[in-house]
Amino acid sequence: MTAADALKDFITPLLAGWRIQFGRWTDSTNPTDRFAVIKPAGGGLAELVRRPQFTIILIGSKSDPATVPSMKAESIIEAMRVSSGALVSLQPGEPVYLATDDGRPIFEIAVSAITN
Repeated sequence: MTAADALKDFITPLLAGWRIQFGRWTDSTNPTDRFAVIKPAGGGLAELVRRPQFTIILIGSKSDPATVPSMKAESIIEAMRVSSGALVSLQPGEPVYLATDDGRPIFEIAVSAITN
């Protein structure tokens, strides 16, 4: 199992009803869909102990207030503070707010992982 797979398995139960994507966001035709995108963001040297980094991007629906993805970001951060699932360690950064051109709220979380 890759670190990306383990991260996806970790966040999926926390995001019931959200569409989980990898690498980039692909919008749907449904304006009520919410998305979580896991993007690899590099990391240290690929040695025995690996330290991959990721960005989790939470994109609310077109009608969501910013509090919807914000609360999900906080729940993911809190879950990572308690457990790291199949990974040795997960260390989240503080969430950053953005918005899409059509006004969807976005929260982005930087995540450092340790795996072997």
